[in-house]
Amino acid sequence: MRMRFAKPLYVPLGVALALTVSGCAVTSSASTPPTTMKMTIGYTAIGAAYSDLYICQDQGIFKKNGLDVKITLLNSSSQLVAALMSNSVQIGVGATTSTAAGAMNLKGVDLRYIALPINRYYLEMWGKKSVEPGDGLKGKKIGLSSPGSLGDAAVDSYVKSKGWSEDDVQKIFLKSTPAEVSALENGAVDAIVTQPPTGTKTREKGFKKVMDFTDLPAAANAYTVKSNYLDANKKAVSAFTKSEAQCLALLHNNKALAVKSIMKHSGVDNKALAEYSYDFFNPLWAKTPTVDPALVHDAFAATVAKGVGTMPKNTSEFVDNSYVDKLTKSGFINSLYH
Repeated sequence: MRMRFAKPLYVPLGVALALTVSGCAVTSSASTPPTTMKMTIGYTAIGAAYSDLYICQDQGIFKKNGLDVKITLLNSSSQLVAALMSNSVQIGVGATTSTAAGAMNLKGVDLRYIALPINRYYLEMWGKKSVEPGDGLKGKKIGLSSPGSLGDAAVDSYVKSKGWSEDDVQKIFLKSTPAEVSALENGAVDAIVTQPPTGTKTREKGFKKVMDFTDLPAAANAYTVKSNYLDANKKAVSAFTKSEAQCLALLHNNKALAVKSIMKHSGVDNKALAEYSYDFFNPLWAKTPTVDPALVHDAFAATVAKGVGTMPKNTSEFVDNSYVDKLTKSGFINSLYH
């Protein structure tokens, strides 16, 4: 199978996240950007979870709503806040645990979560045939992309749900999703955690699906902006959330278009894999992408529990559902499904 991967955008890590170092200074690039309908949206992993972005771009939905959008693959979730702060991206989507770390540890970082298309860990574990879920994972080497990634958070959540200690599994950080697949295939790890279709394709090499994480709630890929960008670009953010609602509806209502976009952007030419991915995500994609403040609170709490940051007094202050709420109250979202 021929694989295609988007070229990552590498963001300088000076702003970036020595996330464990409290009180880092923010550079002048954090100044308020000018009002514009042009934006770059950064996402943080290869896979079908971002099909809302793919189909919005492919079907011209952003353009129809007056936006000039470029979508860009970031190197990892740990780069997301850095990209937002440097204005390399204006809207970012990735693990909320990672953006929470930035919000707590970088001075002047004031983030807002404006939409949540999936409220579960949308990940699978693929591994050797000998690997079993539950106690069978104890002591196993699990390949992940980076600390603070969605996979890292999902494993932590699973370990907590089992009442295990963090030492019961061995996390191996490999910097990228393709590197996870390579590590599994060369025997460096026992299993990997990825979103479909990336891990799914390893079944052709004799690996099996060990489990998925979809029973664990999470603010997995919340769309995030800086508050000063939001203040200066309300029209653009409104157009984005309208586009997001329309594209989620497209995903639910038109499997053929969704599969086409998954094949184009997720690195697979195999239609059966793309359809597998669609069927995995379709029950997970929201129709109304409201951000659940309780899940944002949990993301901050999970980050603090790892020794990163101090818990804010009110994490709901990071949530701005006003744009999605307006679409709901007007009947716009409901109209997309009739």
